Amino acid sequence: MHKLGIIHKLVGQHSSSAGAAQPLAIGVDIGGTGIKAGIVSQGGELIESLHEPSPRSIPALQDFVASVMRRAQAPVHGIGVGCKGIIDAVSTEVKSCPGDLCFLEGRLLSDVIGANGVPVCAENDARVALIGEVLWGAARGRRNVVMLTLGTGVGGAVMVNGQMLVGSSGAAGHLGHTTIDPQGGLCICGNYGCLETRFSSRAIEAEYWAHIHRAAPAKLSISSAGEVPNPAAIFRAAAEGDECARYVVDRALDYLGAALVSFLHTFDPEVFILGGNIVAAGPQLIAPIQEQIARRTRTLLGREVPIVFQKIVGYGGVAGAAGLVFLKEKLLKI
Repeated sequence: MHKLGIIHKLVGQHSSSAGAAQPLAIGVDIGGTGIKAGIVSQGGELIESLHEPSPRSIPALQDFVASVMRRAQAPVHGIGVGCKGIIDAVSTEVKSCPGDLCFLEGRLLSDVIGANGVPVCAENDARVALIGEVLWGAARGRRNVVMLTLGTGVGGAVMVNGQMLVGSSGAAGHLGHTTIDPQGGLCICGNYGCLETRFSSRAIEAEYWAHIHRAAPAKLSISSAGEVPNPAAIFRAAAEGDECARYVVDRALDYLGAALVSFLHTFDPEVFILGGNIVAAGPQLIAPIQEQIARRTRTLLGREVPIVFQKIVGYGGVAGAAGLVFLKEKLLKI
């Protein structure tokens, strides 16, 4: 059995007594490096949430979900799952999931984590995060929205005229695998020069590590445990005058800016949402390129599209996954 780390248990207006009066669902967000889960009310209130490193086997995943189920002090309407890769929302099959979660490929998440007849819904993790924002966050009341989740990799989701863009094979909206550098390196998806290879936690950390490895005068260093500085630390170092960090951040932002311009021209959204752990960098993430993006899109779009941060911070994927249950049960609608 895996030991679970409780992120937080909300009190006050988001206490369990507040949420218990409404229907409850469990949301599970399976990422490349971490898995989160929580008990969520129909109003989007997080009753309790848990987090641990991503499982590397079916039994580990089952243990995690079973532990969450045991914490539910009232019946839940179902379990919603957001998972990286291509997910068939109808059958819950994981059609493609390269990398550390490849053990899920070909499996039905409803079979893998189903417990005691509780219904299971599943969808791609970025789409799930967008669903959370549509129901309770920055996209509420909008019908045309694009979202990027900037984390270990780069996820994407697109809503057009109130409908989630899925595509014929379920791969639509994987914006992190848009080619942004034709001469770039090989990506996990098999393409070269994807946005994910230029702007993601791994990409930014790797670029800074390369400077350290060349003995450039960097202010940050690799820890005694071999850990590379994370993006938040690299963004801070850039703001404090670290030349290597400034170079890495500027270069990464150039690629992100070019990608955002392309996505704005392609989808013409009402709002563009940035989510994921990299947004912890705050204003440093978007402020340097915001005017450039507006200038490059204003002529075609005739307006400036708001670029905002994810409102449901920290548990957006969990909330959105629970939202799948409420939508299926017709307790909520987009």
